[in-house]
Amino acid sequence: MTHSQVSCSHCSLDSLCLPRGLSQSEINDISKVVKAHKTLQRGDFIYHEGDRFRGILAIKSGSAKLVANDAHGNEHIISILLPGELLGFDGLSTEHHGCAAIALETMMFCILPADSLEHLFQTLPGLTRELFRHTGEKFLEDRNQRVLSKRPAEERLAYFLISLSERLHRRGFSASEFKLSLTRQEIGNHLGLALETVSRLLKKFQDDGLIGVRHRFITLRNPSALRNILQARE
Repeated sequence: MTHSQVSCSHCSLDSLCLPRGLSQSEINDISKVVKAHKTLQRGDFIYHEGDRFRGILAIKSGSAKLVANDAHGNEHIISILLPGELLGFDGLSTEHHGCAAIALETMMFCILPADSLEHLFQTLPGLTRELFRHTGEKFLEDRNQRVLSKRPAEERLAYFLISLSERLHRRGFSASEFKLSLTRQEIGNHLGLALETVSRLLKKFQDDGLIGVRHRFITLRNPSALRNILQARE
């Protein structure tokens, strides 16, 4: 495994990632222990289910999915992670990961090593606060996803596209045009929908003038109408 030193101060994600809300001296202290991992390609494992906890990971570029397997070996996509978002928390309680993390595209991530966490928590209270903030945001996202899983298929897909647009926008990317890092099969897995349903709804949204679809590239042509799909049933 290859690591190199990084500087959180010069990272474009400093307002989203671990340094958010920290003082310059705190950021400098974190930079002394944070390491950058080698580049991964789509399908590469960041860690496997059952792997020993190595630390808190922050996605620097690209995206990833968290997956768990049921008793029959079927993969379930639990979460999608974007630049600036953290993962690895599933290994904190038992020191072994309860799910797997897999790159969805070419990606890089930084790691805050497990053997440095206790010292950092003691000396940098701001870091503890930021980690709690990240977990709180992730809880709300997962909560919304869980509530939506009981809703009609059209609402699930509309929420997925709106949420992805808003999260990308917060990271400085276009909110109206973006590439889906997931296949339609993976989107269906994540939303609990059949592949045929995802394809049918994407075509419907396109025919209705809500989105444009070109291979994996999505253009949100009428985001307000997508939001109305949700609000109409609230």
